[in-house]
Amino acid sequence: MSKVPPPEHPKCDSEFLKQLADWEGDYQQSNELIIRYTPEQWKTAKAEFSDHDLRILGEPVMEDWEEPYMRVLADIATENGGVVLEVGYGMGISARFIQQAQTERHIIIEANQAVARKAREWATTRPIETVVLEGLWQEAVLSIPDDSLDGILFDTYPLTEKELYQNHFSFFPHAFTKLKKGGLLTYYSDETQWFSEIHIKRLTMAGFSAHAIDGKIVAVNPPEDCEYWKSKTILAPIVRK
Repeated sequence: MSKVPPPEHPKCDSEFLKQLADWEGDYQQSNELIIRYTPEQWKTAKAEFSDHDLRILGEPVMEDWEEPYMRVLADIATENGGVVLEVGYGMGISARFIQQAQTERHIIIEANQAVARKAREWATTRPIETVVLEGLWQEAVLSIPDDSLDGILFDTYPLTEKELYQNHFSFFPHAFTKLKKGGLLTYYSDETQWFSEIHIKRLTMAGFSAHAIDGKIVAVNPPEDCEYWKSKTILAPIVRK
């Protein structure tokens, strides 16, 4: 277990990075993994949509203030056109922007059954070929051929305590394997201004070159009562294989 629990909200300052480094190190030394929700709980849970947000098991999965950020992530993921993978459908905000780009095929992975059903219904109305793979990304990504994707947008909800501030880290090696040479990876970064040292380390460990890691700072305006983001900016990663 971590000696220093992670802060309630991520913030890019030296104290947070020190705590995160300690926290990550403790997890690497421990075999204990705290499960927040089991895969079966998450897959079968009711998805509660409103005009402004999506909640599953009472957790805020997505809110509409994220729209400008999702637009930028979609622009990055679709820069090369071709085949684009979106991991996590949520409210369909980024999916809508992906469909506005010059892509050939749109693959969506979604774990929650109700959200996946909504994504499939939406897909039938799209002009671009859209395939929805239902299940955890760890399962569904195995059906995607290596070196086949031109872009990836990753944004899923953490099911374990370890994933709370590292939700994308475990996906990096899969992204590197599935992307074509020159393919682009982007994702909800949990960074306000720039990549932390731990973040860069995890990308390079997965195979990405440090020289191919870039980003764009996006202005956002979350409401004061937002439970998962307090900053007025989020980093949009631009990571090229």
